[in-house]
Amino acid sequence: MRVRKRAAMTQAEDQDQVGATGDIAVVERIIAAIGDLDVEAALALTTEDLVLEFPYRADGGERRLQGDDARKFMRALPNLFSKLPFTEVVVHGRLPSGLIVAEYRSDGLTKAGVAYPNAYVGFFEFRDGLVARWREYFDPNVITAAFS
Repeated sequence: MRVRKRAAMTQAEDQDQVGATGDIAVVERIIAAIGDLDVEAALALTTEDLVLEFPYRADGGERRLQGDDARKFMRALPNLFSKLPFTEVVVHGRLPSGLIVAEYRSDGLTKAGVAYPNAYVGFFEFRDGLVARWREYFDPNVITAAFS
């Protein structure tokens, strides 16, 4: 029986794998921090010029926020929610484009006491080990029901 050896990774492939592992850990940490409403811990994992994108946002707000506007949006979350834990967090890894993909669900409660169960798919782009862009898809009907 002949055993085939796995081809050795090139140095660049090895570095990409190490970078992906670190980036995946950052995605897990940022989702956990937002779920704990620890916005400052989440922001510490982002670049100063962070871009937040919400392609399905339907409440009339901006679908793309950058820099100070993105940070202001994130800092408003504790004013909107009394809890926002995320469950079923699955980080799928890095796409060939370099984006990290994650799926997660919230089991939140608004400050008004309204349930906020939503499902998300997030795409995370990194620069220098920090999240530079976070594009999030979610059910806008859940937001409308929770905040109307």
